[in-house]
Amino acid sequence: MRELDKEEKNVRLIAFIVFVGVVFFILIARLFVLQILNASEYAEQALQNRIRTNVIKATRGEIYDREGKLLAKNTTGYQLMHSHTQSLEVKDVALLKEIKNMTVEQIDARLSKERKMTAQRIKETIFDIRQISQLTNYPIDYLIDRFFKQQRIGTDKKILVIEDLDRETAARAIEKIDNERIDIVEYNKRYYPEDPIASHVIGYVKPISEKEFKELEKEGYRNSDLIGKKGVERSYDKEMKGQDGKENVEVDAKGNVIRQMETTESVAGKNVYLSVDLELQKDMTDAFSGKSGAFIAMEAKTGKIITFVSNPEISLNLLSSRIPDNQWMELVNSKSKPLVNKGVAGLYPPGSTFKAITGTGILESGISPYATVNSTGQYKFGHMIFRDSHKAGHGVTNFAKSIEQSVNTYYYVFSQKVGVQNIVKYAKEFGIGSKTGIDVPGELSGTLPSPEWKKKRFKKKQDQKWLPGDLINMSIGQGYVLVTPIQIASAYQAIANNGVQLRPTVVDRFVSYTGKVENNGPKVVRKLKISAKNLKLVQNALRLPVSGAGTAKILRIANYPVSAKTGTAQNSGFGDNHSWIAGYFPSDNPQIVFVSIVEGGGYGGVASGNMALRFINKYRNKYVLKKNNKQDENKGKESEKNKNLQNSNSKKKKNG
Repeated sequence: MRELDKEEKNVRLIAFIVFVGVVFFILIARLFVLQILNASEYAEQALQNRIRTNVIKATRGEIYDREGKLLAKNTTGYQLMHSHTQSLEVKDVALLKEIKNMTVEQIDARLSKERKMTAQRIKETIFDIRQISQLTNYPIDYLIDRFFKQQRIGTDKKILVIEDLDRETAARAIEKIDNERIDIVEYNKRYYPEDPIASHVIGYVKPISEKEFKELEKEGYRNSDLIGKKGVERSYDKEMKGQDGKENVEVDAKGNVIRQMETTESVAGKNVYLSVDLELQKDMTDAFSGKSGAFIAMEAKTGKIITFVSNPEISLNLLSSRIPDNQWMELVNSKSKPLVNKGVAGLYPPGSTFKAITGTGILESGISPYATVNSTGQYKFGHMIFRDSHKAGHGVTNFAKSIEQSVNTYYYVFSQKVGVQNIVKYAKEFGIGSKTGIDVPGELSGTLPSPEWKKKRFKKKQDQKWLPGDLINMSIGQGYVLVTPIQIASAYQAIANNGVQLRPTVVDRFVSYTGKVENNGPKVVRKLKISAKNLKLVQNALRLPVSGAGTAKILRIANYPVSAKTGTAQNSGFGDNHSWIAGYFPSDNPQIVFVSIVEGGGYGGVASGNMALRFINKYRNKYVLKKNNKQDENKGKESEKNKNLQNSNSKKKKNG
């Protein structure tokens, strides 16, 4: 053999040996990675294939009124789930809608144009959707949309197709289902026994949205959770939700449970006791029948709300279920806006209820309470004329008379003298233009106009200029100023409570599953920077509309002094003015603050005055008169007992 041939053979042999060595090295390295470095990971995956974790849902806390009457509880609901759900793209949705009414032969012919994997995915999906539609009578287009949008859950890619089936439909469907991918499951559905009473306070729950889940996943929420959407159900969702448990079970290849392993028990959520009195709430809801507006009553010394009506109220059992499209559109388009919580999100000019706030600002700015104006029925400023509440005027008027008879001219004149900055300063002191912090979601801040506000509010320079008429209108609660009923209630609470403003709350206490009680105590928002002297002047003046020749004399009750201020606010959306009244009782030791607005109700002393009178009588009957009668009864029993004891002692002495 030639030397050259020998050299070539040696080179090829060496190359082959090197190649084999590299291959074996790669295989050994790969085995090292799989068996040594990633052993625990693959062991965990194998374990997951054998061990299944089931979630034990915690029982949601219930809601009660202050006396323990049930307002929200858990009951059994039914949901339709679909498992091993195929993933869908936008183009798949169009294809599903195209073939939804075709025969099997037509579907096969149409899908023959698609890729085999696509055809298989679409065919399985449309057949399942059509079966669900037959079982439940839900429209196919709605179900296609659910299959496209719903997030796949877990290893078996479950989706929630129908969030709430009525009992009869669920029972019929269970009997007819012959598809292992379709299942009817029970869940803890929310039920509201007093529906729709206090609907804007209580709120409702529905399945968590994708956006909510992304925001709350780190806090332990699951994409299968129900979550509060409005009211207390939302603001105290975490307290009522509880803590889910879990159980690990061993399953065979077919998914059958072989044995139960470790279990972590769930922890039930806290029960919530509202400060709302159901009896008073029902009565005031009845009072608002056929009317639109709000009524709020709170304890002057705690800030706890005992009545909160936003009318029209709305069915919570309807909102917590799937609402038919026609009913939902009726709610959305209704002129009475039942979806709006008018107590915290209704924005209205406050009318003359604002005069207690403006008047405080005038006094604090150095104007004597004895300084007077002459009310002739109209006030001229330049070329503008501003009317008084009576065409003939009120004559010579000081601060007390301006509150008693609601004399506009007093505020026109003195607001100009003290200036807009002082009026704004003291309105802010009462919380106007800011949220009160009430524990009901959706609260708005309202509008407290000022020269700075106007510059930001309007784009055109001619509209940005602050005019004298802006302050004149604002001084009597008109013009640009807008408030919510809870803001006016909070302002009058501060007056009744000697300048200490408390955070309004609708929750009285929480009770855990173990029975532990957590009281929701009063929280001070601010102490008004108003002199005690001027605060007393305002308090004394607010007695006069009821006890004197004022606008709120409808609330005059023998031996029971009430303080109040009416308001009649102009608006553009109703045929008549809004009717306001705000105040507190009893005047000498305020216990309850109240505010009422009847949209388009006209004169404040009538429509809202009647609302307040009804509430005061109902409250007195329950909390004052019955209490006094019981005390008198107990005194009588004690007196009779003492009398019998004296007679017994007297007999003993005679016998002795």
